[in-house]
Amino acid sequence: MNIDIKDLEQQDMKALVHSLELVSARIFESVVKINQTASSNTPEMNALFQQWVECLGDAIASAVSETGSIDPEELSAKIGVTPETIISLALTLHRQGKIKITNITAQSVDCGNLDICGCLKA
Repeated sequence: MNIDIKDLEQQDMKALVHSLELVSARIFESVVKINQTASSNTPEMNALFQQWVECLGDAIASAVSETGSIDPEELSAKIGVTPETIISLALTLHRQGKIKITNITAQSVDCGNLDICGCLKA
């Protein structure tokens, strides 16, 4: 966006309106997706989802059995999900007593909130 000092207040208002449009669109999109998912929540869909989660959980448990640890970045690339999914499922497996998380290694980064859409970061 070009900044014109003569019309700065109008430009600020346009930027605010644009930002609000993006937020509104994202909220609307989320509501639509939740509604669509909820309306298709059939026993068959639940069974398929559970099979998928079990398949991913088996991959995590196998990695733990083989190496004693998991690398979320590496495993996610191998099985086609995000590292966040690997971490979430590992915690689920821990809570279910299928694996035991004994150590967490992390790095300090400043990459922003991964759950926020890129369109809202602009």
